[in-house]
Amino acid sequence: MSFSDRIPPRLAALLPILALVAATGFWGSSFLTVSTALSSTDPYSLVFMRFAMGACVVLIMLRGQIGQIPAVTWKAGAVCALAIYGAYLLNHIGLETILSSTSGFLTALYVPLTPFLFWAVTRRSPDVAAFIGALVAFAGLVLIADPFSMTFENNLGEWLTILSAFLSALEIILMGRFAPACKALELTFAQLFFVALYAGLGTLVAHASGMELTQTVFTKDLLWCLLWLAVILSASQMLLAWGQKFVAASTAAVIFALESVFAAVIGWIAGERLGALGLTGGALIVMGVLVTELPSLRKNLRRK
Repeated sequence: MSFSDRIPPRLAALLPILALVAATGFWGSSFLTVSTALSSTDPYSLVFMRFAMGACVVLIMLRGQIGQIPAVTWKAGAVCALAIYGAYLLNHIGLETILSSTSGFLTALYVPLTPFLFWAVTRRSPDVAAFIGALVAFAGLVLIADPFSMTFENNLGEWLTILSAFLSALEIILMGRFAPACKALELTFAQLFFVALYAGLGTLVAHASGMELTQTVFTKDLLWCLLWLAVILSASQMLLAWGQKFVAASTAAVIFALESVFAAVIGWIAGERLGALGLTGGALIVMGVLVTELPSLRKNLRRK
């Protein structure tokens, strides 16, 4: 009897969802760390350093056996890495010119975008529950971000952040396409390796072009930030690569909306006030996840 056979059916059906929730929790814990790191370095260097260190973390877990990674996994990692690199870089650049609250709201656009992009790319309509759950979760994100108190200036940072949201939606769909055919740990390393490669080239180009960038100063705080970002990055990408083997891309996007809930909870622990809108928004996001996942959970439990 294998390990998976000894897991209770209900828990086995929940494990992929819990993996994606855990990955989302790691993402939500990175907002304050990224803001702190950007005070000592530039976005290009930050993306390169965090992904290079993350690749090293996964390489240790692979025990250096990268020669056994099949070509199909390398190709999948290279394609997914393009979307990942673009999403992270554009989001970091946007954070230099817009408020974090505005960035959080615009980034969350990937939640309602993903079901429609999934429909356009695959020519297959997601479940009705995915659309309803995405709308409910996005309504919760709107309340948490409180866009009514924001002042949108139609500047470059806002548009770059919107583009990063589109790339995030594309990444989710690509992962749903490639993850079932790859081993999670190997796909994670391939993704991190290629993002680090793209980011390294992008950093060289940015510095060679004479762009005005924050000079990187390797302080103790920056090193701790990089270490933490590398750890949570490798952990979240592994959980994502495994969880999306079993969870559809359109429903995974709704689960990822919990990132704002985790970020809000961490902010509350740090002393920020959530308020009635924040609490209501968090409840709506959780409700959206439940609406999206209930049909698939019922199917999985019937199979078990």
